[in-house]
Amino acid sequence: MNVTRSERAGRDKTDEMAMIKDMSGRVRMLEPELLVGRASSCGLRIDQRYVSARHAVLRWTGDRWELKDLGSRNGTFVDGQRIRPGEEIPASRGTKIAFGKLDQQWEIVDDSAPSVMAVPLDGGEPLLLDGELLALPSVDDPLATIYRNAEGFWVLEKSDDGITPVRNLQTFEVDGRVFRFCSLDNIAKTSIADFSPEFEVAHVELSFSVSRDEEYVELRATCDGRTFDLGARTHHYLLLTLARRRVEDAAQGLPETSCGWVYQEDIARDPSMSAPQLNLDVFRIRKQFATLGLPDAANIVERRPRTRQLRIGTNHVHISHL
Repeated sequence: MNVTRSERAGRDKTDEMAMIKDMSGRVRMLEPELLVGRASSCGLRIDQRYVSARHAVLRWTGDRWELKDLGSRNGTFVDGQRIRPGEEIPASRGTKIAFGKLDQQWEIVDDSAPSVMAVPLDGGEPLLLDGELLALPSVDDPLATIYRNAEGFWVLEKSDDGITPVRNLQTFEVDGRVFRFCSLDNIAKTSIADFSPEFEVAHVELSFSVSRDEEYVELRATCDGRTFDLGARTHHYLLLTLARRRVEDAAQGLPETSCGWVYQEDIARDPSMSAPQLNLDVFRIRKQFATLGLPDAANIVERRPRTRQLRIGTNHVHISHL
């Protein structure tokens, strides 16, 4: 399985990844609901005559994997035994599965819970959630981002379009490629209940320390009594630019809901801030704040894709010079 550095970025976060492999050693990540068969719509496509168009499905139930034959012509085998159509059979690490031909086996090599992912329908490698963010078509060129909104639902944000809900198994297009979104749920977030109400972007205090030539921008973030030293990063300059606009608008007495919004075209006038670089910096900023554990890290840079505006997500900003 050939994997690029960008595609590998998400999976390096854990040693556990639900996977299945064939006899040649080819490995396939398991989607939460993996349809197996000859049809082009199948997540695991086996283009062999002994495999039915919709042969079987391997599904995560919340605590284990289960395999079900969908009435295939030549049957589905688990550890050498043919299973009854419609019967749900537990499958775990080491389980050997054959679809239609007993001597062509697949083995589950990791039975961990599946990851949230976007699967390209052109056959490329799935792209995985990384720090509660999923960049498309890659982390190096984030033209779109999937994340949970304030209500806990998954949304798709395109840099040149709107923000729309995205559900499990929904397909969508980014940069000419079609992807299928795979998630474990579409219900409201549960883990956020474990966070203090103060531990979210709107309450974050940002302290910028800027060199006189503005080539160097240090950043510290304080939230819920904790301070995080975020160091100096090139993408901090974009956040600084947005912070200054929000401070200026507040000083002019604009309503809070109107403060800080900047048109992308105005920022792009800076030669160092082309549209691709802007999208990349927005993703890097969001990812950096996601590593702090903020449940709504994507809100550190708010976007209005249809009007191509963005702003910093907190009004608690302090700027000083080194």
